[in-house]
Amino acid sequence: MGTAPGIRPQDLSENEEIKSTELTDITADEKKESKMQFQSNRNYLTISIYALFVIVTGAFIIYSFVNMKQTKLVISDFLNTISPFLAAFLIAFIINPLVLKLQDFSLKVLRIKSRAARAFLSIFISYLLVIGGLTITILYVTPQLIQSISDIVSKQSLIYDEITKWISGLYERYPDLNLGAVVTYIDKMVPDLIGRGTEVLSNMIPKLYLLSISLIKMFVNILLSIVISCYMILDKKNLRYNAKRFIYSIMPSDRAKGFIQTGKDCADIFNKFIVGKMIDSLLIGIICVILMILLRLPYPILMSVIVGITNMIPYFGPFIGAVPGVVIYLFLNPIQCLIFIVMILILQQFDGLYLGPRILGESTGLKPLWIIFAITLGGAYAGVIGMFLAVPVIAVFTYLLDKFIKRRLEQKNISIQRDKD
Repeated sequence: MGTAPGIRPQDLSENEEIKSTELTDITADEKKESKMQFQSNRNYLTISIYALFVIVTGAFIIYSFVNMKQTKLVISDFLNTISPFLAAFLIAFIINPLVLKLQDFSLKVLRIKSRAARAFLSIFISYLLVIGGLTITILYVTPQLIQSISDIVSKQSLIYDEITKWISGLYERYPDLNLGAVVTYIDKMVPDLIGRGTEVLSNMIPKLYLLSISLIKMFVNILLSIVISCYMILDKKNLRYNAKRFIYSIMPSDRAKGFIQTGKDCADIFNKFIVGKMIDSLLIGIICVILMILLRLPYPILMSVIVGITNMIPYFGPFIGAVPGVVIYLFLNPIQCLIFIVMILILQQFDGLYLGPRILGESTGLKPLWIIFAITLGGAYAGVIGMFLAVPVIAVFTYLLDKFIKRRLEQKNISIQRDKD
């Protein structure tokens, strides 16, 4: 086939190259446009998924608030179902420090090389000590508590006579104060108070019996919690490993590392306070019962149990625990009441100045103002348990807030110095 007149073969090849380049550019532009269109569709899909998630979550929250009774019932059933696991986590959280101490002891002193043998031995001894101690305490202390309460109930008439004598003596000594109406009112009020006190104390004995029956019925759940807590302690490395994997999978590396360290610090605050305060309260209870026996004060077991339990509440605990003893001793024997008050004051000073700092150290890092605030807030919303747990909760909150403030100030290159005065 010939070439058209006036057209050289070089021109044809150049034209073909130009056309090929144009086709390549058109194809690249189409691919780029197609890719941009696909990318925009992916963005729309992501936005749609987030919007749907927000809508569903909002609808669920609104439904939960509208049907609050049903929501509470569902939450209560769920918590009852997983209660053995929650109890197991709490048991493992409390016993784990003892397990670690015994593992170090078995390695350094007993020279046990096998890691599995050290773990098994330390867990077995830890649970044996804790369960054995609780069993002995319950078997010995419970009958003493019941006997003390029975004695107080039987002496209600004696207490009433002492109150009446005290009021009559006050009226005879100060006749000019016109206390007749007050005495009459108190005479009417005291029998009612004594009757109510007798009723409450009398009902405590069958309630203690019912509580014992309930504890027996809960034995299976307690045993299950103990077994689960053992597995938690044995498998804690694997649990930590999986938790780290999950955190690193959803967070950037630097942020995940900081999050894990912050979680360790918060757990350390809780652990030091709860375990340390339990040991401190146990020692205070033991010291209290020894002192009461030496001072020949009645009801040493009952009063020491009350003082030891309420000592879990920082600052106010010893004084709250002293109130029942002061009331009882005041009408039984005022001298014994005075001795008991002096003993509690000395015991509280010993705990606050020496024993508490040695055991707890700076476990919370809170100043007295924050501790008082935590106790007040926790007591207002959750009673005695709230007064105890509010302290480590506020400690964790202040730690996180302080860490957030420091990071923000570092980002802004701001340095704030403390006032010298």
